[in-house]
Amino acid sequence: MTKPFKCRQYVNMKSLKASLREVRQSLGLSQAKLAELSQIPQHLLSAHELGKAELPATMLASLRNSLADENKVMAVASRRKRYRIHEYKQIEPDRNRIFRAAQTEGNAEYRKVLQELADGHSKEKSGLAALSLFSGCGGFSFGFSAAGYKIKAFLELNNDLRGIYKDNFSGSVELGGDITKISDSDLQRDSKNLGCVDVIFGGPPCQGFSLSGKRQVDDPRNSLFKHYMRFVDAISPKIAILENVRLLTSMKSPTGSLVKDDICNEFKMHGYKIQCFEVNAKDFGVPQHRERVLFVAVRKDLKVLPSLPDTTHGNFSDLFSRNKAYRTFGDACSDLRFIESGGGSDDSLHLAVQHPAHVIEWLWNVPEGSSAHDNTDSRLRPPSGYNTTYKRQVWNEPASTVQTTFGMISGCRNVHPIATRSLTVREAARIQSFPDTYLFSGNLSVVRMGIGNAVPPLLAYSVARHVQESLL
Repeated sequence: MTKPFKCRQYVNMKSLKASLREVRQSLGLSQAKLAELSQIPQHLLSAHELGKAELPATMLASLRNSLADENKVMAVASRRKRYRIHEYKQIEPDRNRIFRAAQTEGNAEYRKVLQELADGHSKEKSGLAALSLFSGCGGFSFGFSAAGYKIKAFLELNNDLRGIYKDNFSGSVELGGDITKISDSDLQRDSKNLGCVDVIFGGPPCQGFSLSGKRQVDDPRNSLFKHYMRFVDAISPKIAILENVRLLTSMKSPTGSLVKDDICNEFKMHGYKIQCFEVNAKDFGVPQHRERVLFVAVRKDLKVLPSLPDTTHGNFSDLFSRNKAYRTFGDACSDLRFIESGGGSDDSLHLAVQHPAHVIEWLWNVPEGSSAHDNTDSRLRPPSGYNTTYKRQVWNEPASTVQTTFGMISGCRNVHPIATRSLTVREAARIQSFPDTYLFSGNLSVVRMGIGNAVPPLLAYSVARHVQESLL
């Protein structure tokens, strides 16, 4: 039989990277089905197939073992998606669930912190100036503004996100949309008009970090990062900060070098000391597990080294730590009205998506931290996906990473810990540490994209304060 032979052939190969896609496709396995079979997140499999990141040894072993079980491979590959008619039913309030979602002790304190961010944003500035690139809806900027920086100018490609940004930063100059379309003469003019800029910050999309190709800035193969460096060269800020997903630390360029090393070398060539830091937003008071990488570059004439602030939060069980306990999902959202699928409130951003009755049935009795895929009754398991989908979050733990798809109940860890629905826009904004006074307007899909891609303002605030007090 051809397919089992190919399974054995794949398992016996020393290098998985070269043949994973070919064997997967020959077995009739989509990436999603392979992720389900191996319990390896699909984005990691994708990065591995593309040669952008290596899988850890434990995952490689899991992959081999999964493909060695020919019966399971054939069962998953041959399974067809079951079609269900979408019916919608009103959900009656459940007093026990409402009781479980009672306001936590940390909720009032967290809302006070968010209000302090909003107050700092509206106050007179300290004299420090910043420039925001790849601004999105303004999370990075809001943290720096709350710390006293004047955000002199910004640049964002998406027109709708620019609208949200301008609603919240009316005094910030709009430099344009597409960074690749800003000419050198425009950049020189903007540099003169802006005057002194202490800090440039931003997070180019991760696909913008390919440093291959010619060095000319007008070469379309050049990366967005190269255009970020054009601004650094023209404005010569004291500090430059780059933010991106943690996966960037293991990404490789087409030449085989690590992208993070290429970035550091580029900054050094342009006259900056630089260091790469892996951070988790929950360590800085954000009620969310959100792993990211921050590159902090300091101009060489400054007699300080790149650094980040000390963490402020951690596991409460660590008796020797001065840090406060991690903030939780409940700390972020427990004052909000408890609503079920299709429910609403007097907050226009706290409205629940209505989900089909059969999806509610799958998830109704799923405990916190578990997935509908874990149900013992096979009739209550979704027909496709893996155990990070259709999964509840946990009320008394930091929320899972807010993604742009947080409104999809079938997405990764998007189910409310207690209610049977996906997250509302207000809940996602709170988890990301946006205060309720922050203005979100326009199409909801764009708002979700902006929130999901944003740097948490509270993390940005911690970094901004540290830069002000320790680096400048």
